[in-house]
Amino acid sequence: MIGSRFFFFGTTFLLLQLLPGILGWGKEGHYAICKIAEGLLTEDAAAAVKMLLPEIAQGELAAVCSWADEVRFHYRWSGPLHYVDTPDFRCNYEYCRDCHDSGGHKDRCVTGGIYNYTMQLQTYEGSLSDWKYNLTEALMFLSHFIGDVHQPLHVGFLGDLGGNTIPIRWFRRKTNLHHHPNEMPRAKESFMPFPYSSYLSKLKQKLKCSLVDRHTDKKDANQLWVNLFLSLSFEIWDNMIIETAESFFYNSDFALMIEAIQRNIKDDWSADISSWENCASADTVCPDPYASESIKLACKYAYKGATPGSTLSGFYFLSRLPIVEKRLAQAGVRLARAPGVHAWSKEGHIMTCRIAQSLLEDDAAEAVRSLLPDYVNGDLSALCTWPDQIRHWYKYRWTSSLHFIDTPDNACTFDYSRDCHDPHGTKDMCVAGAIQNFTSQLMHYKEGSSDRRCNPPHFCEIQVIIGFTTDEGGNTIQLRWYKHKSNLHHVWDREIILTAAKELYDNDVELFQEDIEKNFTSGIWSDDMSSWGECDDLFSCPKKYAAESISLACKWGYKGVTPGETLAEKYFSSRLPIVAKRIAQGGVRLSMILNRVFGNHNQALSAPT
Repeated sequence: MIGSRFFFFGTTFLLLQLLPGILGWGKEGHYAICKIAEGLLTEDAAAAVKMLLPEIAQGELAAVCSWADEVRFHYRWSGPLHYVDTPDFRCNYEYCRDCHDSGGHKDRCVTGGIYNYTMQLQTYEGSLSDWKYNLTEALMFLSHFIGDVHQPLHVGFLGDLGGNTIPIRWFRRKTNLHHHPNEMPRAKESFMPFPYSSYLSKLKQKLKCSLVDRHTDKKDANQLWVNLFLSLSFEIWDNMIIETAESFFYNSDFALMIEAIQRNIKDDWSADISSWENCASADTVCPDPYASESIKLACKYAYKGATPGSTLSGFYFLSRLPIVEKRLAQAGVRLARAPGVHAWSKEGHIMTCRIAQSLLEDDAAEAVRSLLPDYVNGDLSALCTWPDQIRHWYKYRWTSSLHFIDTPDNACTFDYSRDCHDPHGTKDMCVAGAIQNFTSQLMHYKEGSSDRRCNPPHFCEIQVIIGFTTDEGGNTIQLRWYKHKSNLHHVWDREIILTAAKELYDNDVELFQEDIEKNFTSGIWSDDMSSWGECDDLFSCPKKYAAESISLACKWGYKGVTPGETLAEKYFSSRLPIVAKRIAQGGVRLSMILNRVFGNHNQALSAPT
């Protein structure tokens, strides 16, 4: 039986490789998306991608963008990660309602897959050693799923499996609106929707693969034929619109079609690019809005006019082609920005935590080491980006509002009772509230702890995450940082830090950190260091830190910045000292909190009321 099953799956996989355009956008669509993304990568991102790619790709991301489809029958658990099914005719998408597999397991859908593999890629350190995840596979999965979520029928109706059970004709060819082989009925051909059952026997006769039937049991053989037949159905939205356009308009040269889309990105769609790239609240990637776009397009363009048994041809093709081309462009642009970071950025968080750990007293240092998980080997900085990495997991989605505070526009002040709430108005759900809450929890350390991950190290690092409500802390202020596109929030999160590391420290962030430490131990900030750590009431001090940040945001972050302009040397050189000082203050204050919580000072503390 083991041998027959091996033959069955091996034959399925081999034959599927011979069938053009299966699953997802089809090979051409995914190739185009990754090709577009490759042309938009920054130097650092391009170098990381090349390091992560397998040798067979020869440095080309587009060469492996269909890998997730090719291994789908080998990694059968990955099947639900290619799509989201929404309630019939609702034409909207909700993560909590829709992101699950057929067994009801949460987070198992294409948007959940994007969140998961983005989180894994955020752990990339630029070295091939000590990887916690298989980042090569994470890159290939993410690149593919970004494409899938932009295909309208990958966010389709549950009742027709995203268009799979709607049989139609494309010009003169029989097909379906879209298919998901893994989601078709498994064991019985009689359950297959018309006209599949009648064609299945013809397919068997045509291929004359009696060898398959001899080497597999009947159930597996039937399923093999089902999968093969469905794979032969060239899907309208996955392949046929693209293939027809390639034939009609581009002389069957797909490279010309990609070039035309790239020209549109630079010309006709150039004014829209910033909105395509933007994610609310500085999220690294935001597949939920992408999925919402897809189901709306599915209702408006894919399903409309496609009744079972109908023939779709010229009008359907010409009216839907612009939608397909634009979705390919959007997917490529968004994939290029996907592997990013949150808050201070990885580098900023790591420097802050390293500074703090170096200033811990013996009791606090021992307590921190005992709370850290084994795999970080006692290094607090290894977990300082953990809250960013898990904020989109179903279990931790409630933490998103704990990363920032939005204040009234142009107020330049922070009022805890006015500003510390989530978008629904729930009080204390902001970064200052989080610091108070997790500090209070850590005060019970000597009584035991139920969660070994230390949350405050991340939330203590307050910076321009304190911003105005309307522009979401600078996220919607689109601009250029030197020669590439960015936004104001990202400039303060990462651009200033990375530019300093590149221009002043030969891309060595540790040298940057050493300079910061010298400035507060024996340099220009040495006289100020003691005042940074002053805090009469441990639970009210985060309010002071937040007030400092909004004041700095007004004076240095927003000042002189208009949407669409280019920020370069003048802005960088004048703001770098502010960024460096806030990293130093974050480290000093984090060490102060941990020293007081875990040391003998704890006896003098009382929890907030």
